[in-house]
Amino acid sequence: MTEKIKIVETPPRWNDEEYERRAEDAVKLYKLTTQSKQGVYAPLPHDFLILVAAKFAEGYTIARNHAIVTDPLHYSCMLIKPEHLQEQDIAELKTKLKSEYVEWLEAKHSRYQDLLRQQLIQKLQEKERKAAETAKAKQLAQIEAEVQACYSPLEIPA
Repeated sequence: MTEKIKIVETPPRWNDEEYERRAEDAVKLYKLTTQSKQGVYAPLPHDFLILVAAKFAEGYTIARNHAIVTDPLHYSCMLIKPEHLQEQDIAELKTKLKSEYVEWLEAKHSRYQDLLRQQLIQKLQEKERKAAETAKAKQLAQIEAEVQACYSPLEIPA
């Protein structure tokens, strides 16, 4: 016999605190990684300085925790995006995070529905099995009663 399915909890629901915690973690990760930065690269030093100057004019700043590479034919550095671009990225990140959280909640909800469906099927099958056993036992008792009525008990002389 298969293991009896038993649901002991309810599916998770939307929780503002959980969503805010996830969003806060995602924003922290965004700020700590290169997602909030942009790399600038050029093979020649003059081209590199022109690119960096153009980015500075747009509001980018030097990322002090990343190295500035000045190898021949390889000049590069990481720049921190301006605040308005970071806010756009964070807004997109939160939108994506919300849809992922909703997907997760819907998947959990669907899983609980499947479990309940299986539990109800199991309950119905168990009820049908018990009814069939009871009916069979009743039929066997009826057959036994007919058999006993048809033949009298054996009489053995002493």
